[in-house]
Amino acid sequence: MIRPMTWTGLHEITGIAVDVIVVLGALATAVKLRLFNVLGRRWRSDVTCTHWELPDSSVVFAADYQVTNTGERPLDISGVTIVLTGARNTGPLLEPDPQRRYAERSLSPSQDDRSMSRLCSIQPGERSIFTLRTHLPQLDEIVFVEARFTRDGDLAEGSYRSMYVKAGAARAIGTSAPA
Repeated sequence: MIRPMTWTGLHEITGIAVDVIVVLGALATAVKLRLFNVLGRRWRSDVTCTHWELPDSSVVFAADYQVTNTGERPLDISGVTIVLTGARNTGPLLEPDPQRRYAERSLSPSQDDRSMSRLCSIQPGERSIFTLRTHLPQLDEIVFVEARFTRDGDLAEGSYRSMYVKAGAARAIGTSAPA
């Protein structure tokens, strides 16, 4: 004789089915993330600037472009460009003025020494710092630093644009005054 299904019996069967479906969904998500490499290549970048006024009124300007690999795979960079430009007003907004380009530095592991090759292969959890140092007859009160990197085989670029205001950061070489 066939016994009719009770609510507790049905609950036991559906509870097991739900557990199996949740485990299968978790496995499918893990495979999808690995297959499409969603978490594989990620990075964070930042630019830090400073300047020093020399006794002859000229200025030494330094910009450090830091790229940190926050992904799970090595980040291989094929080139880095750092550009120092003046600023222009467009109504109430400030933006870089490409006509007033003060300095540019392009770095590539193919054209530089071995230490450059090591800087351009950033392991997970590590960072590399690329610098622009320039000696200028004068520095505008407001400048922009645009830094970007490219990767082999990928058209995507990582870029960062920073504005630097001279007034609050002025320091003269040889003084001990706080910045």
